[in-house]
Amino acid sequence: MKIKLLLFAIVGVLHACKNKEEHQVTEPVEQPVEQVEVKKEMPKEIYAPQSVNDALAEQIKDFITTQYLSEGDLNIIDASQRKFQLYQIDLNNDGKNEVFVNFMTSYFCGTGGCTILLLSPELKTITKFTVTRTPLWVEQTVKNGWKIILTRSQGELKELTYTNGTYPSNPSMVEKAPYDAASGHAEILFDDNFSPPKTYSF
Repeated sequence: MKIKLLLFAIVGVLHACKNKEEHQVTEPVEQPVEQVEVKKEMPKEIYAPQSVNDALAEQIKDFITTQYLSEGDLNIIDASQRKFQLYQIDLNNDGKNEVFVNFMTSYFCGTGGCTILLLSPELKTITKFTVTRTPLWVEQTVKNGWKIILTRSQGELKELTYTNGTYPSNPSMVEKAPYDAASGHAEILFDDNFSPPKTYSF
């Protein structure tokens, strides 16, 4: 009788242990969260290298304020309009860069385009382009010792050729180019998408 009672007790204990195991709640184990350092990249302004020359910009600023513009102009031009862009390029293959100066604010622009200066390496005026649209394209093709410049005027591509010491100043008066697009070898100037220029103040 005692043996039966002992076996019954053992079976009861085993049954109780089994039920405890079945009803035991397993706590979720938290996995360590990997800390990922998020680096915020600051926007970088990327300019065409030929348009960045702070020392030259200061010389151009002096040229604009002392030689190109009159005192009357300077008195009425608002600070927000006193902007220009530059681009250095050797147009006659003499190893020295000529300089384009693009006045892109409304004071210097009209419905047909804006004023652009072409200066010699010594900052002497070669051509004052009027009603000219950007971008400009400079071809590798040379005529009269100077590279051809292309621009669009009135929806047409115009070829500007150096003659008698200067380029045509008003592209709208130049006949349409015998082709509709610049070549793949042309250098692109003052194009905000392809070769964004740095903007300076005077």
